[in-house]
Amino acid sequence: MDLFYTAEWMARQDQDHSLPMQKKLKLKPVEEDGTVFKMFDGDTGKALIDLHDRNPGEVFKARIRDNGNTFNIIDDSEDSSSIQLRGNGTVMEANCRGWLGHRICLKHEGKEYQLLRNPLTRSFTLLEENRKELGSIRAESFFSDNYRVELPEDFPFSLILFLSCLALCDSERPMMPVYNSYWYYG
Repeated sequence: MDLFYTAEWMARQDQDHSLPMQKKLKLKPVEEDGTVFKMFDGDTGKALIDLHDRNPGEVFKARIRDNGNTFNIIDDSEDSSSIQLRGNGTVMEANCRGWLGHRICLKHEGKEYQLLRNPLTRSFTLLEENRKELGSIRAESFFSDNYRVELPEDFPFSLILFLSCLALCDSERPMMPVYNSYWYYG
């Protein structure tokens, strides 16, 4: 077990873990700069999540390509906490909440979900409205760029993509480039 997740693992040992059947997927970067990730189910590629063209401050902006279908995740310009997935007749919406924006809330088919970010690690826990843990999205280790996605099997694939993309966008935030060190250090 990686020491990165030892504290989380120890904290969960006393909890009741009657998780539903989990769909186990992986997210791996396909470009060296880590802005395009491919989702794998075993050895089969399922979708591409493209995080290109984000400026500093544009956290939730991505393009998802899924077997010829293209979805876009954008911030709602009218409401700065609203994030929307649009494309191919699908519309899903989530909202960032919490003092540090560490909680992403969304509704899907009459149920409310929360994607909680652990501020010290690149890990997210999905909770149902009654605070029951349903799954997780987390980096494989501290130094790894790969992510493990473990969400309920009965979730539609578009919801799994949306949750995975929200986690990737949040943990792989765009950084301000520093081109001229003299200007930066003054």
